[in-house]
Amino acid sequence: MLIFILRKVIKEENYSIQAKNLMEYLVADYASSLEEFHQDGFYLHEIKKIRININNRIRKISDLSEIKNKYEDSFYQIIVFNTEYNNLITQELDILKLSYEVQGQLIFVKKKELTFNQLMAVVDEIEKHQNKTLTRCSKAKLEPILRARNAVENDFIDQVISRQTSNRCQEFFEEAEKKIESLTQIKIKKILGDDKYKKYIYQSGK
Repeated sequence: MLIFILRKVIKEENYSIQAKNLMEYLVADYASSLEEFHQDGFYLHEIKKIRININNRIRKISDLSEIKNKYEDSFYQIIVFNTEYNNLITQELDILKLSYEVQGQLIFVKKKELTFNQLMAVVDEIEKHQNKTLTRCSKAKLEPILRARNAVENDFIDQVISRQTSNRCQEFFEEAEKKIESLTQIKIKKILGDDKYKKYIYQSGK
């Protein structure tokens, strides 16, 4: 009786559930992480890259101020720790051709409408993130397949079970891949807007 039960368990393919669960997590995590990408990120990144020479010492703008941003606002807010640095910071904003208003320790930097190429820089970052996630999904697919092949070599399961594992892991991967691509395109369209998105689709050949 015990032998029969053991054989029955061995003949059931359950290696692929690991891939299924992990890929579902990766898709959900990817959907959540896409919230971090926004049009505002382009100039916010440029502002954060500002370096200032003070007494022959190069300082990051983050050493001299705190930079805040809310997507719903029409400006970035720079809270300068010492107003003596205001002119140094605004000189760098002038180089970036950004408009601003200074109110004491506060510098309100007007958000600019991005060009297509600038928006595409944001899109490029999204696509890099997409590719990293797909690589993680590919690894999640491969691990159970290798485990099943190893089990065949050790006579724990037969070749049929191993093929089932491989096929199911591939199905889970393709399903995750489609979901990730759909999430990506929805996000890109939201960033570019309808007209620029059409241009992006045409240029990318999608």
